[in-house]
Amino acid sequence: MFGMGRGYTSHVLLISPRFVYLIASLCGLYGSAMPFLSSTHSPVSFFRVCVGVGTVLLLIAAVFPSRNKPSSVDLTIRDSYRVISASAVFALLGSTVTTVLLLYGVARFVAFRLGYVRGTLRLGAYHPNAFDRVNQMLTKPILLLFLLSSVASLVISALITRRSQDRTSIAGTPR
Repeated sequence: MFGMGRGYTSHVLLISPRFVYLIASLCGLYGSAMPFLSSTHSPVSFFRVCVGVGTVLLLIAAVFPSRNKPSSVDLTIRDSYRVISASAVFALLGSTVTTVLLLYGVARFVAFRLGYVRGTLRLGAYHPNAFDRVNQMLTKPILLLFLLSSVASLVISALITRRSQDRTSIAGTPR
Protein backbone atom coordinates (compact mmCIF):
# COMPACT_ATOMS: atom_id res chain seq x y z
CA MET A 1 0.00 0.00 0.00
CA PHE A 2 1.41 3.38 -1.07
CA GLY A 3 4.65 1.68 -2.13
CA MET A 4 5.63 0.76 1.42
CA GLY A 5 7.36 -2.49 2.16
CA ARG A 6 6.92 -4.84 5.08
CA GLY A 7 9.61 -3.07 7.10
CA TYR A 8 7.60 0.14 7.21
CA THR A 9 4.55 -1.66 8.60
CA SER A 10 6.49 -3.06 11.54
CA HIS A 11 7.91 0.39 12.39
CA VAL A 12 4.50 2.05 12.32
CA LEU A 13 2.92 -0.58 14.54
CA LEU A 14 5.37 -0.04 17.42
CA ILE A 15 2.58 2.10 18.90
CA SER A 16 -0.23 -0.06 20.19
CA PRO A 17 -3.17 0.26 17.76
CA ARG A 18 -5.63 -0.23 20.62
CA PHE A 19 -4.13 2.81 22.38
CA VAL A 20 -4.65 4.97 19.28
CA TYR A 21 -8.22 3.69 18.93
CA LEU A 22 -8.83 4.45 22.61
CA ILE A 23 -7.49 8.02 22.32
CA ALA A 24 -9.64 8.67 19.25
CA SER A 25 -12.74 7.20 20.88
CA LEU A 26 -12.28 9.15 24.12
CA CYS A 27 -11.89 12.41 22.17
CA GLY A 28 -14.99 11.51 20.18
CA LEU A 29 -16.93 10.73 23.35
CA TYR A 30 -15.98 14.13 24.74
CA GLY A 31 -17.12 15.77 21.50
CA SER A 32 -20.39 13.82 21.58
CA ALA A 33 -21.14 14.59 25.23
CA MET A 34 -20.03 18.23 25.07
CA PRO A 35 -23.33 19.70 23.76
CA PHE A 36 -25.34 17.92 26.43
CA LEU A 37 -23.19 19.28 29.27
CA SER A 38 -23.17 22.83 27.97
CA SER A 39 -25.76 25.43 28.85
CA THR A 40 -26.48 25.96 25.13
CA HIS A 41 -28.02 22.78 23.78
CA SER A 42 -27.66 22.37 20.05
CA PRO A 43 -30.06 20.07 18.19
CA VAL A 44 -29.09 16.49 17.43
CA SER A 45 -28.03 16.37 13.79
CA PHE A 46 -27.14 13.60 11.36
CA PHE A 47 -23.49 14.71 11.59
CA ARG A 48 -23.42 14.28 15.39
CA VAL A 49 -25.13 10.89 15.22
CA CYS A 50 -22.62 9.61 12.63
CA VAL A 51 -19.65 10.87 14.65
CA GLY A 52 -21.13 9.12 17.69
CA VAL A 53 -21.50 5.85 15.75
CA GLY A 54 -17.89 6.09 14.52
CA THR A 55 -16.73 6.81 18.06
CA VAL A 56 -18.57 3.77 19.43
CA LEU A 57 -17.02 1.59 16.70
CA LEU A 58 -13.55 2.86 17.67
CA LEU A 59 -14.30 2.19 21.33
CA ILE A 60 -15.37 -1.37 20.49
CA ALA A 61 -12.13 -1.83 18.52
CA ALA A 62 -10.13 -0.60 21.51
CA VAL A 63 -11.89 -2.97 23.91
CA PHE A 64 -12.06 -6.12 21.73
CA PRO A 65 -9.12 -8.51 21.83
CA SER A 66 -7.04 -8.43 18.66
CA ARG A 67 -6.59 -12.19 18.36
CA ASN A 68 -7.79 -13.70 15.09
CA LYS A 69 -9.08 -17.01 16.45
CA PRO A 70 -12.05 -16.28 18.73
CA SER A 71 -13.43 -13.21 16.97
CA SER A 72 -12.74 -13.06 13.27
CA VAL A 73 -14.55 -11.86 10.20
CA ASP A 74 -14.32 -13.85 6.98
CA LEU A 75 -14.19 -11.64 3.91
CA THR A 76 -14.44 -12.81 0.33
CA ILE A 77 -13.26 -10.02 -1.95
CA ARG A 78 -12.63 -10.73 -5.62
CA ASP A 79 -12.17 -14.47 -5.09
CA SER A 80 -9.58 -14.00 -2.35
CA TYR A 81 -10.28 -15.31 1.12
CA ARG A 82 -9.14 -13.25 4.12
CA VAL A 83 -9.59 -13.62 7.83
CA ILE A 84 -9.44 -10.27 9.56
CA SER A 85 -9.95 -9.72 13.27
CA ALA A 86 -13.21 -8.09 14.27
CA SER A 87 -11.37 -5.30 16.07
CA ALA A 88 -9.58 -4.39 12.81
CA VAL A 89 -12.91 -4.25 10.98
CA PHE A 90 -14.52 -2.09 13.66
CA ALA A 91 -11.46 0.16 13.74
CA LEU A 92 -11.42 0.53 9.97
CA LEU A 93 -15.12 1.39 9.83
CA GLY A 94 -15.07 3.71 12.84
CA SER A 95 -11.93 5.58 11.85
CA THR A 96 -13.18 5.95 8.27
CA VAL A 97 -16.47 7.44 9.45
CA THR A 98 -14.88 9.81 11.95
CA THR A 99 -12.05 10.90 9.65
CA VAL A 100 -14.37 11.63 6.73
CA LEU A 101 -16.77 13.60 8.92
CA LEU A 102 -14.01 15.55 10.66
CA LEU A 103 -12.36 16.44 7.35
CA TYR A 104 -15.76 17.48 6.00
CA GLY A 105 -16.20 19.74 9.03
CA VAL A 106 -12.77 21.28 8.49
CA ALA A 107 -13.49 21.84 4.79
CA ARG A 108 -16.86 23.40 5.62
CA PHE A 109 -15.25 25.71 8.19
CA VAL A 110 -12.53 26.79 5.75
CA ALA A 111 -15.10 27.43 3.02
CA PHE A 112 -17.14 29.53 5.45
CA ARG A 113 -14.09 31.55 6.52
CA LEU A 114 -13.04 32.15 2.90
CA GLY A 115 -16.53 33.34 2.00
CA TYR A 116 -17.50 30.50 -0.34
CA VAL A 117 -20.41 29.55 1.91
CA ARG A 118 -22.79 32.10 3.39
CA GLY A 119 -24.04 31.63 6.88
CA THR A 120 -25.95 33.46 9.51
CA LEU A 121 -24.86 34.15 13.03
CA ARG A 122 -27.38 34.26 15.82
CA LEU A 123 -26.46 36.31 18.80
CA GLY A 124 -28.06 35.67 22.12
CA ALA A 125 -27.33 36.09 25.75
CA TYR A 126 -26.37 32.96 27.56
CA HIS A 127 -25.17 32.34 31.05
CA PRO A 128 -22.14 30.04 30.99
CA ASN A 129 -21.92 27.34 33.58
CA ALA A 130 -18.68 25.90 34.96
CA PHE A 131 -18.41 23.37 32.12
CA ASP A 132 -18.68 26.13 29.50
CA ARG A 133 -15.76 28.00 31.03
CA VAL A 134 -13.55 24.90 31.02
CA ASN A 135 -14.87 23.84 27.62
CA GLN A 136 -13.60 27.05 25.98
CA MET A 137 -10.03 26.07 26.85
CA LEU A 138 -10.32 22.35 26.05
CA THR A 139 -12.32 22.22 22.82
CA LYS A 140 -9.64 23.16 20.27
CA PRO A 141 -6.86 20.87 21.61
CA ILE A 142 -9.25 17.95 21.99
CA LEU A 143 -10.67 18.41 18.48
CA LEU A 144 -7.13 18.60 17.06
CA LEU A 145 -6.16 15.46 18.96
CA PHE A 146 -9.37 13.80 17.73
CA LEU A 147 -8.53 14.65 14.11
CA LEU A 148 -4.93 13.44 14.40
CA SER A 149 -5.78 10.24 16.26
CA SER A 150 -8.65 9.50 13.87
CA VAL A 151 -6.34 9.81 10.86
CA ALA A 152 -3.69 7.75 12.65
CA SER A 153 -6.22 5.04 13.50
CA LEU A 154 -7.36 4.97 9.87
CA VAL A 155 -3.78 4.50 8.66
CA ILE A 156 -3.01 1.87 11.31
CA SER A 157 -6.19 -0.13 10.69
CA ALA A 158 -5.57 0.01 6.94
CA LEU A 159 -2.01 -1.24 7.50
CA ILE A 160 -3.25 -4.05 9.76
CA THR A 161 -5.83 -5.06 7.17
CA ARG A 162 -3.20 -4.93 4.43
CA ARG A 163 -0.76 -6.95 6.56
CA SER A 164 -3.37 -9.64 7.20
CA GLN A 165 -4.04 -9.75 3.47
CA ASP A 166 -0.32 -10.25 2.78
CA ARG A 167 -0.12 -13.02 5.38
CA THR A 168 -3.08 -14.91 3.93
CA SER A 169 -1.81 -14.54 0.37
CA ILE A 170 1.64 -15.83 1.39
CA ALA A 171 0.14 -18.67 3.42
CA GLY A 172 -2.23 -19.59 0.60
CA THR A 173 0.44 -20.07 -2.06
CA PRO A 174 1.51 -23.68 -2.59
CA ARG A 175 5.17 -24.48 -2.06
